[in-house]
Amino acid sequence: MKFKNNSLLILFLSLMLFSCGEHRGHDIKLFAGEYRYYAGITEFFNCKDGVRYFVSDKIGINDEIKKAFLNLGLKLKDDAYIQVKGYLQSEEQLEGMDPVSVFVPVELIKFDKTRGCKRSSKQGG
Repeated sequence: MKFKNNSLLILFLSLMLFSCGEHRGHDIKLFAGEYRYYAGITEFFNCKDGVRYFVSDKIGINDEIKKAFLNLGLKLKDDAYIQVKGYLQSEEQLEGMDPVSVFVPVELIKFDKTRGCKRSSKQGG
């Protein structure tokens, strides 16, 4: 029994170290913006620089954030204000094309469906 517990602990610690390494070398910062998932595409509009980015579905926690977003029960094509930790990364979309900057979320802080980038842009802001 003790061997089994130790094996589980080693497996758990290995997974934690591997997941931390996934984002090693990136400048993880707090971002605020508008998040939208529609027709299989996830977008993040960064309030600070006014640029809309695709959200990476290769790395990061996009699936977790997508589920939380869908649970908000918004109308089709609506977005929600989000605070999230993450970073921008260059990612090749199609072979032979120039890479584009995508947003990689690593930690969801909060959603607020009553506001947008400009506090007055939505009701309750």
